[in-house]
Amino acid sequence: MRPTLRTGMTLTVILLLFLAFNLVWVGKIPNIRWDFSQGKTHTLSPQVRQLLASLENPVDLYYFNAHDSPGRSYTLKRYGKRIEDRLMEYEKAAKGMINLHLIDPMPFSEDAYKARLFGLDDNAGFMGLIGTRAGYGAQRIESFSLDREPLLEYEISHLIYKLQHPERPAIGLLSGLAMGESAGRLLKELQRHFNLVNLGASTERVPEQVKTLMVVHPQALPEQSLYAVEQFVLKGGKLMAFIDPFSEQSSNTPSANTRLTDLLAAWGIQMPANKFLLDHRYAASHTPVKGKFTVQHPGRLNLPRQAMNTGDPSTWKLNNVTVSSSGVLFRRQKGRTTLTPLLQSSLQSELQETDRLASATELDSTADEASSQTQRHVIAARIEGPAYSAFLDDVEGQPAAVQKAAQIHVVVVADTDLLTDQVNSPAPDSNTLFILNTLDNLSASDVLTNIRPHASTQRSPNRLERMRDSAVHAYTQKATELEQRLLRTEHEWQMLRTTEVQLGSQTVDTTTQLVALNKERLRLPMELHALKAEAYAQVHRLEFAIKMLVALAIPLMLCLVAWVVFLCNRRRRLQASVALY
Repeated sequence: MRPTLRTGMTLTVILLLFLAFNLVWVGKIPNIRWDFSQGKTHTLSPQVRQLLASLENPVDLYYFNAHDSPGRSYTLKRYGKRIEDRLMEYEKAAKGMINLHLIDPMPFSEDAYKARLFGLDDNAGFMGLIGTRAGYGAQRIESFSLDREPLLEYEISHLIYKLQHPERPAIGLLSGLAMGESAGRLLKELQRHFNLVNLGASTERVPEQVKTLMVVHPQALPEQSLYAVEQFVLKGGKLMAFIDPFSEQSSNTPSANTRLTDLLAAWGIQMPANKFLLDHRYAASHTPVKGKFTVQHPGRLNLPRQAMNTGDPSTWKLNNVTVSSSGVLFRRQKGRTTLTPLLQSSLQSELQETDRLASATELDSTADEASSQTQRHVIAARIEGPAYSAFLDDVEGQPAAVQKAAQIHVVVVADTDLLTDQVNSPAPDSNTLFILNTLDNLSASDVLTNIRPHASTQRSPNRLERMRDSAVHAYTQKATELEQRLLRTEHEWQMLRTTEVQLGSQTVDTTTQLVALNKERLRLPMELHALKAEAYAQVHRLEFAIKMLVALAIPLMLCLVAWVVFLCNRRRRLQASVALY
């Protein structure tokens, strides 16, 4: 048999066997997957499997993912596929209790219409989830965000949990301040999302139907109420407390409550009673006198995403939190609880005496000061772990005390002014959302709250990334002064231009100054550009070398393969000719 024919028959048999294997056996092979990622980020956690095992009613999940949306980046497309894989894992682990529907809505299609009808976001193409349960309203995730990837499991599990438990949880409100007028917007949202139970300031016992408690300014509460709060926490209740060294809502702020100090110490934390936080980086705008210029008030802080623990459910979909004259939280050295920061200041922050807030003069001088410290301070934190009672003796008229607990669940915020309408922005992603997220998480059952965010997989930076970081640092250090000079020059130039138009008698002097300022404002950007080019020179050279290597590597490899094939064919022909003769 000729070699060519024998080779062709062999390839044909291999092809037929391959097709037969795919048609007959592939469907019978079990779907085996290995997760080699650090922290098993692509595997359902045991807590999620516990939630899925507890499902009592079937639910339908509709995942809308516009794969071919023109406004979607490649990274977002990959994230959409990861969400799809994760949802399929949910469906498989639920064992028939979840029916997953994967939908790729085309523009102007009926699926796209339904997605908009349910309120899904279409800014970069649909990538949202709708959940339904027979006889109940639908739940939705408007859009999955890459920034919230550590919370992906919590987002999906939260939607499923809400479908199984549509009832509003009971939240007890115990306040040492009159919140009816000052925090009306927040109270309205609390009543809309929860069954809000208002407790009097002299409450001696938390009702049994209340499993989650919100306490505001406990410094003003009597000892019996603090005892009731402590016993509620030690017996397994969950608490969100707002404490403040200087509450702007109360003109007569009480002195430091020693019982509250002892209570915080029993939970493993402390808050200086006469210190408030300044932050020159996150300082908000402030107008000390009506009609004057707006200045930065470092006592009122606009905390961006960088100041938040983005891996905690309390910051879910949150973009900004505003606090005013807030305190700070410290973990006691001998405390046994775990303090997880939720909100923090920047490195340009420091503590000042609350007496300085008493007068406008002191406040203005405070705003002009610059911080020499480089320390981040905790404004809000989640406290978990073992705790003991701060009341060594039973309080008169109260039942016998529980002396310790193996696990407490408390969230402490060192500010009460963030609750007020004056500080609380009406934006849907600010203070109110932070409070709603936290209370919603605390009021859920342990099967949901035990679901922890996956730690984002952080790889070590490569040489190019390190060079970029070094270039940014070098450029920032040298460019700061030039940028400030440019801003001042631009401001003076704009002011003089206005003067020239309004007052013609000063044309000669103003024009001379304008020419000098104009030269300066044109020269400084050129210096900044040259400075940037110098700082990034090595980075650009390495990037060019990498591009050339990538561009030439494949052609060179193909040429090498072709050369090897040519040599092999030539050698074979030579051997054949030698054998022939």
